[in-house]
Amino acid sequence: MNPILIFLMLFPFLLNSFSTDAQTTKPTEWERKWEMKPGIFRVLKEGQVGLIDSDMRVLIPCQYDQVYDLDEEQYVKVIKDLKIGLYHLEHGMILPAEYDQIWPFEDGMAKVMKNKKFGYVDKTGAIIIPAIYTQIGAFENDIALAVLDGEKLYLDKKGKLLADPPEEDRPSQQGALQSDSTIIEDTKRAIIKIGPEQINNDNTYKREITINTDYRWEYKKKNAKFDGHLSTFNLGINGFLDKDMRENLPPNYDFMSTIHEKSIEVGVFPFQHAFRLIGNNIGLVSSLGLKFNNYRFNIERLSDIPEESRPWFPLISEEADISKSKLSTINLSLPLVLEFQIPNGKDKFYISGGVEGNLRLRSHVKLVYREEGDSEKRKKRDDFGLNGFRYDFIARAGYKDFGIYASYSPVSLFRSNKGPEIYPYTVGLTFKLD
Repeated sequence: MNPILIFLMLFPFLLNSFSTDAQTTKPTEWERKWEMKPGIFRVLKEGQVGLIDSDMRVLIPCQYDQVYDLDEEQYVKVIKDLKIGLYHLEHGMILPAEYDQIWPFEDGMAKVMKNKKFGYVDKTGAIIIPAIYTQIGAFENDIALAVLDGEKLYLDKKGKLLADPPEEDRPSQQGALQSDSTIIEDTKRAIIKIGPEQINNDNTYKREITINTDYRWEYKKKNAKFDGHLSTFNLGINGFLDKDMRENLPPNYDFMSTIHEKSIEVGVFPFQHAFRLIGNNIGLVSSLGLKFNNYRFNIERLSDIPEESRPWFPLISEEADISKSKLSTINLSLPLVLEFQIPNGKDKFYISGGVEGNLRLRSHVKLVYREEGDSEKRKKRDDFGLNGFRYDFIARAGYKDFGIYASYSPVSLFRSNKGPEIYPYTVGLTFKLD
C-alpha cells in the first residue's frame, strides 16, 4: 500500500493522541489547592481564592479574598474587600459581595446586613425585605419584629407592614433585637476588610525613611543648659483598652486579646532637643525616633478568627496548628514633653508629661504554624485599616539614666468602620542613651 495513503489514514488518530497527551501534561494553573469538602477544592491564584471541583471545573473564579462556609445546599460565602457575598455552586452568584453579614437560610429566607441595616433575601437572592431596618428579629408565626427610626414595626414574609397583629401572634423578639443591637454596635467598629490576600509578596507597599545621625540638636545659652531625658532606648509591654478604659474587646474580636508578656514595644530615640523654661529645673524636651510595636495574639486555628477578619491573615489550611500570630507596626515618633527635675540636673529625680505624634510607616501580620508535620511561617503586609497617624499622651519618671514610662492613645488603633474601637497603651522602662 502507498505509504502516503497509510499516513493520511493514521493522521487523525496520531493527532488525537498528541492532543490527549498535551492535555495530560498541561501544568496546573493553581498556586495552591486545598480540599474544602469531598470533590470540592479551594484554590489560590495570584493571591485570590476560588473553588473548583475534582474535574478541574471552575465553580467560583479566583477573584476573592476568601471562600468559606459551604453548606449542604451548595451555598458558599465569599469575601471581597471585607464585604460578604453568596454563591450557589450550580446557579452562580446569588448575592454580590456588598454585605456586612449574611446569616444561614431558615424557611427559605436569610437575614442580611448591609451598611449596618438589616433585611431578608430568598434563596434566589431576591430582596424580600430591604436592608433598611436598624434591628430585625426572626420570624415567628410568619411575623417578624423590626425597628425603623426608633419605631417598632411588624412585618410579614413578603415585607408587608402589619398594622396591629393579634397579641397571640406577635413574636417575642425583644431578646433577638437586643442581640442585633449588639451586632450593630460592634459593626460600627468592625468588618475586619483586616484587604486582598497576599502571601510573602515582596512587591508590597513600603515606606522608607533615612535619619541623618550626624545631625545634632544644640541649644546654647550663657551659663545655662537644660539636659532632658528623651534620648532613650525604650522597652515596654503593649495592650488595648476600650472606650471605657477596660481591657475588653468586642465579641467578634476576642482573637485580638494580647499575650502581654509577648506583646513588646521597642523604641529608639537617638537624639533630643531640650531648652530651659524656668530656672534650671523646668524645660521643654522633644525628640525623634522609631517605635516597633508587636501585638501577640493567642490563636490556635484559623477557625478561631471570625469570618469577616480572616482576610487580615495569610491564607493557610484551616487544619494547621498556629503556634505564633502577631500584628507588627513600625512608627516614626515625635514626642514633646514638659520636664521637671528635682532638685536640678540629670543626676536627680525627674518627671515629665506631654504628647507624642506617631506616623505609621509599615505594618504586617505574621503566622507561624505547623501543617503535615512541617513548621512554616507566612507574613502579610497591608494597612489593615489601621490609622496612619495617631497621637499619644505620655508620662515619664526616673532617676539619673533609668526611668519608667507609660503612653495611651485617645485615637483608635483602627480607622472608623475598619476594625474594633480600641485604644493602644504601653508601659515600660527607659534607658538614657547620652
